[in-house]
Amino acid sequence: MAAERDFRLRLINARKAFKADRARERAPRAKTETTPRAVLRALKATPGADEILERVPEFGDLELWQQIAFFSVCLKSGSARFLDIWDADHFDGFTDMQRCLNDCHAWFSADGFSTWGSNQTKTGRVNCYFRAPLTGNYICNARLQSYPLSATSVVECLIDNSSFGPLSWNGTIDQPHPCTLSAGFHHFRIRQVSGAFFFLSLTVYRT
Repeated sequence: MAAERDFRLRLINARKAFKADRARERAPRAKTETTPRAVLRALKATPGADEILERVPEFGDLELWQQIAFFSVCLKSGSARFLDIWDADHFDGFTDMQRCLNDCHAWFSADGFSTWGSNQTKTGRVNCYFRAPLTGNYICNARLQSYPLSATSVVECLIDNSSFGPLSWNGTIDQPHPCTLSAGFHHFRIRQVSGAFFFLSLTVYRT
């Protein structure tokens, strides 16, 4: 066991120098916030919406919607309590920490960048912990952006430990997730499956 703890200095001679790569592009900008009308439009466009709206017509009535929580990298409001981000990636000149804060988003890489030490994992996680004030119906809208914009990204979203299934998209997406919640605290979780993406925000509405 002692040998595992010991560190001994070594003189390493690195004879090969690396050329600088091309200028790194700035991460694309996208608005973190959206509107209830845009979320409802996205809800109606999602397969399975007709059955949900038939069972719970309140989801389709914007006058009943009340925003109760909002999460982004640089802002939490309402009953938003904790935003946990795991295995986010910071590539200097592209999405370094300060730029993520300035642009209010978090990046989760996928393939590539191995020259710079990336192990190319798809282990990004986002956990939004919020309080539902009353037992009732809620919509959790995840706003995400694939990278590149033309590429396809896949995540799995969950409310507590119940999965909504795989979500595949490209570009910037508003994806509502309807659910019935008990009063109290809940987790909305986003798990990276494939492709690179930006987490922009999560907005929770009570209907």
